[in-house]
Amino acid sequence: SLYPTTLGGFFTGNFKSNTGKYNVTEGFAELVVPLLKDSALGNADLNGAVRVTDYSTSGTVATWKAGLTYEPIPDIKFRVVRSRDIRAPNLQELYAAGASQAVDVTDPLATVNPTRITQITDGNPALKPEKANTLGLGVVVSPRFLPGFSASFDYYNIKMSGAITT
Repeated sequence: SLYPTTLGGFFTGNFKSNTGKYNVTEGFAELVVPLLKDSALGNADLNGAVRVTDYSTSGTVATWKAGLTYEPIPDIKFRVVRSRDIRAPNLQELYAAGASQAVDVTDPLATVNPTRITQITDGNPALKPEKANTLGLGVVVSPRFLPGFSASFDYYNIKMSGAITT
């Protein structure tokens, strides 16, 4: 065989080239508003951001975040952030040329031979961005008696819809 492989010397493929493009236009704004600065209650900031993005393939989406940080003393800082996030499909997810693969499927409760099916993977130019609502809570501890030490403890909860997957 001219092309030795682990499959009896045969090597085949029906490889197609991928082609596709999209255009993205976006604008954004961010803002930090000091609520407390060196007061008897400590320091606090309100922060927010908004981004509007237009994808030529899937339209316009808006994302945003709103957060608050509060530092009652220099040793500890609390954070809370709520956001609306997206992930747009990439070029491969939109325009993959397609591939097929033979896959054996076995019923673990049956004693018969596996069934062979053909799995086809292809791009989908109709995909829309996946969306998520995210909540993040955190605390940063930087004790003054341990110079240079800082530890962050975070919790997050993400609820996603329209996930892009194969």
